[in-house]
Amino acid sequence: IKHKHFRICCLSSSSVMNDALIADRSGVEAATTMNNRFAHHAEVQVPVQMAMSVDNGPTPLEVSGFRSPPPFRWTGGQWEVVGTDSQVLVITLYQGQEVMCEPGAMLHSVPGLEPDVTSGGFGLACQRCLCAGESFFRVHYLNRTMQPRSMSISPSFPAKIIPIDLDRYSGLVMKKKAYLASVGRNVEFGVRRPDTLTTALCGGQGILFTTINGTGTAFLNSGGTVLERELGFGEKVFVDRHALVACESSVQIGVSTAGTCMMMLCGGMGLFVLELTGPGLVILQSMAYERAAMAYGRGGGGE
Repeated sequence: IKHKHFRICCLSSSSVMNDALIADRSGVEAATTMNNRFAHHAEVQVPVQMAMSVDNGPTPLEVSGFRSPPPFRWTGGQWEVVGTDSQVLVITLYQGQEVMCEPGAMLHSVPGLEPDVTSGGFGLACQRCLCAGESFFRVHYLNRTMQPRSMSISPSFPAKIIPIDLDRYSGLVMKKKAYLASVGRNVEFGVRRPDTLTTALCGGQGILFTTINGTGTAFLNSGGTVLERELGFGEKVFVDRHALVACESSVQIGVSTAGTCMMMLCGGMGLFVLELTGPGLVILQSMAYERAAMAYGRGGGGE
């Protein structure tokens, strides 16, 4: 009886194990089937734009010829740009060094930095203020102590800060409100007349452009995302009238109609767009000061 009972127990145990193995196999097969169905479903649901990103070809930005400057990383030196969307310029001034900036741009200063105000010449200041939409005065901070002194400068609106090497890009043409600061006094400002009367009246940049000449580093402010491109000789690009931040003096600035009559009236770009012809560097912004002011104004009015 004991022997029979043992055989019955063994048979029951092996039956249970077989059932478990069958159940495991069924579960694995079901899970595999489910995963295959999910993978197939996921492949079907992937948008075409996302699927294109796995290709090893050039990106749309590379195809456009523009580049987006990477976030600034401090690698030594007397200045640093900090922040993401609304950035701040932090500068260390050593004995006898100074920084020049727009009025009201100082975020913080310390004892030992002596402030001063200049115009850079009455006639040029009048041209810059009345015809180019720039400030009449420039503010200077000079370190008269023996020790390093630090200060910070911020744009007058939420903006990114663009360092410009004036040793390479001296004579840069800027739109109004683009200049933020520069290190030293060996920086001079001038004005440049547009190439045509149509550009002066319809280009959205005023009747005069501001130019900056000198050595060292200058800092421009721009809203939104910054794009840069080196235009080849005779190469053209059409941009929104407010999108231009600066360009090299070798770039010809003109205007072109925005398109057909329907496009000019209903396309939202106005009657004209800027036509930039190379060679030279072109710097664009996605959220210009004028657009930001209009957007904030509409938001405030709605409330």
